[in-house]
Amino acid sequence: MADETKTLAKYAANLSYDDIPAAIRARAMDLLVDQIGVQLGCSELPWAQQVRATYRRPGGIAEATVVRYGDRLPIGAAAFINSVFGHSFEYDDANPLCHGHLGAELIPPMMAIAERDHISGRDFLTALVAGYEVRGRIGWAVSPDMIELGGPQYSTTCGPFGVAVGIGRLLRADADLITNAMGIAGTFSGGLMQYDHGGGSVKRLFTAVGGSGGIQAFHLAQAGMTGAEEILEGVHGLLRIYPNEYRPDRLTVDLGRKWTMDYLLFKPYCCCAVIHPAIDALLHILTDSGLGADDIESIEVGYPAPSYDHAPITSPKDLLGMQFSTSYSLAITALKRRNTPHEYTMETLADPHVKAVAAKVRLNLEHGLDKLFETGHMPARITLRSKKGQVFEKLVEDAKGSPASKFTSDDVDAKFNSQAVDALGAEATARLLRTLRSIEDVSDMAIVPKMLVAANQAKANV
Repeated sequence: MADETKTLAKYAANLSYDDIPAAIRARAMDLLVDQIGVQLGCSELPWAQQVRATYRRPGGIAEATVVRYGDRLPIGAAAFINSVFGHSFEYDDANPLCHGHLGAELIPPMMAIAERDHISGRDFLTALVAGYEVRGRIGWAVSPDMIELGGPQYSTTCGPFGVAVGIGRLLRADADLITNAMGIAGTFSGGLMQYDHGGGSVKRLFTAVGGSGGIQAFHLAQAGMTGAEEILEGVHGLLRIYPNEYRPDRLTVDLGRKWTMDYLLFKPYCCCAVIHPAIDALLHILTDSGLGADDIESIEVGYPAPSYDHAPITSPKDLLGMQFSTSYSLAITALKRRNTPHEYTMETLADPHVKAVAAKVRLNLEHGLDKLFETGHMPARITLRSKKGQVFEKLVEDAKGSPASKFTSDDVDAKFNSQAVDALGAEATARLLRTLRSIEDVSDMAIVPKMLVAANQAKANV
């Protein structure tokens, strides 16, 4: 062991804005824009409203703002609600190297702290990168084992560490305090993944659970509580307990030169990320062949081992189940040629045409693709047989929006607009986007949450 936990804490504490390459700062800005857009667009979903009702009921000190609605609540409650908004519909960012949904883990709690303490945009962006990189390294060190084993889930397991570190850097804590906060964060680490077989809206909470744990860990460390040393690399630390292989080197190798944010994935499709390459492959075949859904005899999907058991639901009972169903997501693709939030509805779930096409889909375990997954790709192979006996095959190693087929900033902005305009209106959305795109020049992050409240809500809150 080489004190990897302390090394990460020291790295985060000492990271400066100028240490971050311009391309990584730009990607962090993309992440901020994407996550805020998803929070706005998904804030009216039923489970989002259920969480908002639950966490606003106790009230408390008005420290931070709830997106869209303008509720003023304590840090923990506002961050929890906003994180659920940001992870409410499988439309937020992912990362095929370190897994989980780092934007919804990190940005809501860090925004809440930055609002309360009037942090500058430049300091916020620096802290976001610090938290992302530490969280990314931890996720990489336990990958792909945890997804192959079916848990624990990455956002709830690795998220508390990244959030504690991000808040520590935001508040300019020293390395010792951040190390201690990471030690305490281990207490909040874990979470079962049965949702990818059993559905349930509770999965929408997972990034918020990670964020909540990180907030509590840092505040407890500030108050003088002490955590276990070597929480990551120790004998009973994270890296010894969960993965099949002990890989402490991934925590620190090329730190400051290899950036996990380079592996950031933005979602063009509103479903589990491992399904995205299968969607791209199917769209390619259908476009090139001119076939329609009625022409399909069968669809076989070849997945690497980690993907094979992560999106297997064949008879979903709710929308979460449909978003983790390869067969239903591909049926939507074949019938509608798109996979936006508008397609994932209870009406679609009950549609006999969707069910009929979904019944033609079969998943195959293709171990030849495992190595690609282990190196930061999410591949899938589609073999389509038509009713006329034609056979079409397409392998996609990197879906649209993934690190090797990146969303541009313009792509991110277009997705943001598609989510935010209905909530805020065109003029306010354009003003907000300009502010987020110049976040480094914002002197006080407290101005941003005010821009996230819909005009009708702002008037109602006066």
